[in-house]
Amino acid sequence: MRTFAIALATGAALAAGCAGSPPAGTDDASPGGGDGRPTDGRLPDGASGLEPGSLNVSWMHGSQNCNQNADPAIQLHSYNATTHILRQNKCNTFEAPFVYVLVGATSALMLDSGATQATALRTAVTPLLGGKPLLVAHSHAHGDHVAGDGTFNGQPGVTVVGRTRAAVQAAFGIATWPTDAGTLDLGGRVLDVLAIPGHEAQHIAIYDRQTGLLLTGDSLYPGLLFINDWATYRTSMARLAQFAAAHPIAHVLGAHIEMTATPKVNYPYGTTFQPNEHVLQLAAAHVAELDAALTALGPTPPAQPVPHDDFVIDPR
Repeated sequence: MRTFAIALATGAALAAGCAGSPPAGTDDASPGGGDGRPTDGRLPDGASGLEPGSLNVSWMHGSQNCNQNADPAIQLHSYNATTHILRQNKCNTFEAPFVYVLVGATSALMLDSGATQATALRTAVTPLLGGKPLLVAHSHAHGDHVAGDGTFNGQPGVTVVGRTRAAVQAAFGIATWPTDAGTLDLGGRVLDVLAIPGHEAQHIAIYDRQTGLLLTGDSLYPGLLFINDWATYRTSMARLAQFAAAHPIAHVLGAHIEMTATPKVNYPYGTTFQPNEHVLQLAAAHVAELDAALTALGPTPPAQPVPHDDFVIDPR
């Protein structure tokens, strides 16, 4: 099991350097952003024993005219005191990726560094760490998930994981790619790290044993599931479905929202305005649904996208 640790004094120096950032536990959404469908955040049946949290949040979702957009660069929602979800402004980047920060007793993990090179993400994340060292990792190496690396590189108390397979394996102790799972101990908070290539060659998923959150990046989220390697993706999703069936899953959280609240209807790719969005969270049942659909489609990718109520399989 990998344990991430850097001298706490360096992490404290990073925290001191960004004083005055938005406090943890606040939702920095623009007024009137009520088009999302909030949930009460209760855990599903069978997930007892997990540390609870709330997804009662309306996410900022861009503007019809971005010249008039008044949303902040980053919206922060604290799922609980040590688990944080941040979204970037769609008018700054149409991808509007979600970034996750998990804080343990001795260190913290940030999954993805976002789609812009602005320092707003670092400013928002630093107060959440409590002076603890930070490991910046990536769900995968596409540009909208690694663009912010430069704002974290060289910062006191921060380690940024490389984007190569060797770097990912070393960071999480994945012995054999992609079949072996790795782990990361943040200090009383153990994460399981699963290699799930197919959307991108170095793609991983992270399961948090403390909350039961399964972070799936671009491999599964309410949106267009672009598949670059059909055979590998099918195998990865079968392995992910087996894992999800064997573990208590509170929520499946991906890296984007691209679906509307209307089943089977997604927004046009590249839009900067998404009123009436689908909620961020999916469930373990969606992992099983995706695996079953891929099995039924067989070894040859379909010629056209295949819409489901909450995601679209798109091998183009």
